[in-house]
Amino acid sequence: MLNQRIDILEATAPLLLSMPDNAWHLVIKIEKLEAEHYLCHCVKSHNNNFTQYTKDILEVPFHVADNIWELSYGVEIMTLMDDSLKDHPARVLWQNWNTHRHG
Repeated sequence: MLNQRIDILEATAPLLLSMPDNAWHLVIKIEKLEAEHYLCHCVKSHNNNFTQYTKDILEVPFHVADNIWELSYGVEIMTLMDDSLKDHPARVLWQNWNTHRHG
């Protein structure tokens, strides 16, 4: 059990938003719009063309473990740079996008 709950806004980007069907979003920033309305700024790539888009979260992410927040229906947000995600394809997307925007 956690001694202290951490607000999702304090999480260090990049983040991984994962769904029960194994779909995922690479989140580069989260902002709070209202009490239970968050906006995730995401990035995706197709044929090395990067696109930024947003995804709404209409609930408060609940901090359940170190670097993990849960939403309803098995949706999770976690810190992408955690060692447990070192082989996740979002990690490669993050590295490629970072190189692209700073290159």
